[in-house]
Amino acid sequence: MDFCPKSLVDTRKVAIIAVFASMVTAFRVAKNLVTAVQFINLPLSLAFTASLIFGGEIGFAVGFLGYLLSDLLIYPGPWTVVNSIVAGALSYLLGVLPSSSRQRIIVFATTFLLCLLFDIVTSALLYIILGLEPARALIFGIVGLFLPVMGGYLLGVGPVTELSTAFLTTFLVEALKRIPTHLYSSPS
Repeated sequence: MDFCPKSLVDTRKVAIIAVFASMVTAFRVAKNLVTAVQFINLPLSLAFTASLIFGGEIGFAVGFLGYLLSDLLIYPGPWTVVNSIVAGALSYLLGVLPSSSRQRIIVFATTFLLCLLFDIVTSALLYIILGLEPARALIFGIVGLFLPVMGGYLLGVGPVTELSTAFLTTFLVEALKRIPTHLYSSPS
């Protein structure tokens, strides 16, 4: 008896999701073993890259699963749900943009803005969970990108992270575009 019809399972998609989600998880856990400080969001960059190369559904799965699994290994909490959903949603959004928006400068600008949005939304939602009213949480989420708030100590780490993540994503997408598509696309 066949419990999962072959028409419903695309093993290449499963493999791509598994490889990218495991890289997100491994890099995020490794970084957190060394330091909590982040100057590049490698997990989000990998989810964005997967989305731009393989599509929004794969990007969503990579972003969601990568953040979920790594948080379960690092230290789960209410932020686990928030970070996972936001990473997946923004990765999906990036993957469903028209292919005409895949020029390098547009990839860079879009990933910069989505990484900025990720940082603001996840911070604001965490502050709301911690008891701040939404308007104040949003202000702290934005200001916290530039100045230390709520126990932070670094100046300007937000824009540095967004820039480095956008540069890395653009580089990875350009590098992966050079790989012949027959190596990873589904047969026609």
